[in-house]
Amino acid sequence: MASTFPAKLLLFGEHTVNLGSHALAVPLPLFSGKWAHAPQLSPSELAARQQQLPQFADYLDDLQQRGELLVKLDISAFKKELQNGLVFESNIPTGYGAGSSGALVASVLKHWVKETREWPVVEFKKVLAQMEAFFHGTSSGTDPLVCYLQKPVLLGGKEGALVVKLPGGIQPITASPFGEGEVPKKGSYTIFLLDTGIQRSATPLIEYFMNQSKGMTLSSRIDFSLIPDVQDAIHSFLNGNSAAVYKYFRAIGLFQYKFLRGLIPVKYRKLWAASTEGDLYKLKVCGAGGGGFILGMTKDWEGAKAALVGQKLIPVFSL
Repeated sequence: MASTFPAKLLLFGEHTVNLGSHALAVPLPLFSGKWAHAPQLSPSELAARQQQLPQFADYLDDLQQRGELLVKLDISAFKKELQNGLVFESNIPTGYGAGSSGALVASVLKHWVKETREWPVVEFKKVLAQMEAFFHGTSSGTDPLVCYLQKPVLLGGKEGALVVKLPGGIQPITASPFGEGEVPKKGSYTIFLLDTGIQRSATPLIEYFMNQSKGMTLSSRIDFSLIPDVQDAIHSFLNGNSAAVYKYFRAIGLFQYKFLRGLIPVKYRKLWAASTEGDLYKLKVCGAGGGGFILGMTKDWEGAKAALVGQKLIPVFSL
């Protein structure tokens, strides 16, 4: 059970994917989860470590018994392992939209699946969505899909979900969290995470965006400004055009600051405003927003670190 499953990062298309734009989700191996056995734990300690795992197993078992589970799983073996002290060790932050439950779902499917057939990506996403619904009530299946495949996925459009490759010029950074270890190449653009330390629920943020987008003036601005910028940002990223990515990154972050300020944590709005005025770094919403990670991009990593001193920064891509 040595397989490790990474976190997931939604780079572009947050919220607008619900209005018809593409979105780009990528694996984030800086954070990950894997199975381990802890037979030495007391019953109360094991229950604390396993959290909802026994209930998740029961949920899957119930679906399978009713003939509704979309994939065949060896749930009895899963339950036996749990009784023997199986735990899921993960450093993926919860309440961040980074795929903590997605990695768990992916790992359950990987280890206890009883089918060997090839799934079309869109159908596979439905299988994973059904499993992850236990944790969220509903699920798009995106997080466990990216965690399972460990490849970038282009969401939306007529395909619904499409596995894509990153150009050779874009290098994931394998630093330890908070900027220690490997650093971005000098002279390159860097995409980084700013950890707000704030857990949040995605549902009210999604509702906020959808409600805001119904206003006639903002709806028009989203259709003719924000969505084209998102589409162009994804296209530029997948084609390795770092200067263009920075341009659209700036435009998206500025739009969010002007018209969707409810997605930005109050304590970070002053910092965000500063990013719109200078040219050292830019900030945009990461995932649902409201907390968790904020996504940043800079042409000068050392300069951005100095300007954002005191903030927890994690470099993730060098362009």
